[in-house]
Amino acid sequence: MYKVFVVSICVFHLSSVLYAIEGPVSLDPKMNKPDEKKFIPTKEWQVVAEGQGIPPGLHVRIDMQTGVKEAKLLEEGNNGGSPNSALMNTVPSVEDKKEEVKPELDYSEIKEALKKIKSDAKETSEGNIGKGFRTYEEIKEEMKKIEQSIKTEYEIVKELVAKYLSTKEDLERQVILSDLEFYVHQYDNAQDFVKMGGFSDVVLPALNSTNKDLRSSAAFLLGSACQSNPKAQIAAVERGVLPQLIRLVSFDPNPDVRNRALYAISSIIRHFPLAQKDFINHGGMTAFADIFLAGSADSLKLQLKIVTLLGDIILEKDMAAQRLEDFTKGGLSESTNEAEKVMLAEKLRQYEAAGVEKMLVEQNFCRLLPRLLTSIGTVDDKQARMEDLSFIQGRPLREEHDVIEKVLQAMLILARSCRTDFQSVRNQIQTLGERYQELKNVEQAEMSSRTLDGEKDSIDLYYSKIHDMCQQLWMQLQKDEL
Repeated sequence: MYKVFVVSICVFHLSSVLYAIEGPVSLDPKMNKPDEKKFIPTKEWQVVAEGQGIPPGLHVRIDMQTGVKEAKLLEEGNNGGSPNSALMNTVPSVEDKKEEVKPELDYSEIKEALKKIKSDAKETSEGNIGKGFRTYEEIKEEMKKIEQSIKTEYEIVKELVAKYLSTKEDLERQVILSDLEFYVHQYDNAQDFVKMGGFSDVVLPALNSTNKDLRSSAAFLLGSACQSNPKAQIAAVERGVLPQLIRLVSFDPNPDVRNRALYAISSIIRHFPLAQKDFINHGGMTAFADIFLAGSADSLKLQLKIVTLLGDIILEKDMAAQRLEDFTKGGLSESTNEAEKVMLAEKLRQYEAAGVEKMLVEQNFCRLLPRLLTSIGTVDDKQARMEDLSFIQGRPLREEHDVIEKVLQAMLILARSCRTDFQSVRNQIQTLGERYQELKNVEQAEMSSRTLDGEKDSIDLYYSKIHDMCQQLWMQLQKDEL
């Protein structure tokens, strides 16, 4: 019998516990391959196969006769073994230490964690499952609060009106008016604003304010609310806003207020002959005529807008008359067409009652309108022509082209009522036609140079259109003289 050398080692009991819970982890990288059987220690001695890695902290013995190596879990106070075996510690080599995985928790931390697990399990068993989570009813309540926080546009407009009435600060009121203007662009919002007393309680007082910014914002708000909104247009006339707007257009010292007041008037009376009649009854056409007698740059911009508005109103009447004539000539077979015919007949009657075109003649617009062409001048110097020819596409380079276009459009519409007065500017119309003939030739040459249809469509025949209007008006005046 060989002498048995017993080597006693002290290992951490924590390592054995961790090993029993999580399974063995070989410190030899070669032994961690999934296809090799790992050594699983127990309290009984087990044979360790050749080359098989074992975890640290075990009792290990080697039979000195056979060379068989055995290992088991370390037991407190057990240092014994057979006479032919030797106990040895499983201290890893220097190479193994590089691969050693050390636990992040010490023994006391593990105990605390186990206590917490037991405590959680107890709470669960007592019916406290999901205590850290919201119940379905709680979620429903929170969703309800979110829905309540989302306001409708009606509620927003109502709150803005109430806020405007409650505040006395002009700056804050101006901001509120701007916010309201944003919302009343929408058809239903404008009507809700009217029902809330917006015209009577907000707009009219602001139009009478001593603060120019409030007057400007109120006029802009009114124009946006009435634009293409018949119910809002009717409400504006019923609330009596037109006289106030006419006063602002005529006498307000601020150009921005005057322009926005005209915008509001335009929104109220377009396609609404009863409003046009109310406008005339309150001296609106007289006020417009007085504006044409002013000579400032700001007045010129206002005059052009007035010309455009009056021309559009007369065109409205002409289109309604043409539509009614088409119905009469074509014959009717459906009740819907008959209803539309009745409506057009009534609207045409209202246009006739308003008498806008007649009032234009009475207020001397037939003589005032050509003055805009005279104010531009007939200078046809070379430098001016070069400037004209230098810009063909897009918006005109010189502002006078925009003026000429709008004046010619209005004169063409009013030619039947202003034939005599327009004869005085016939030669000027002819001169304008010659100037725009040059620009038209340039546009036509540009058109001819393009080969693709898409390229031709991109050319704006702006000057050609003005030339054609000059020719049309000149020929009409020439015919009237003959």
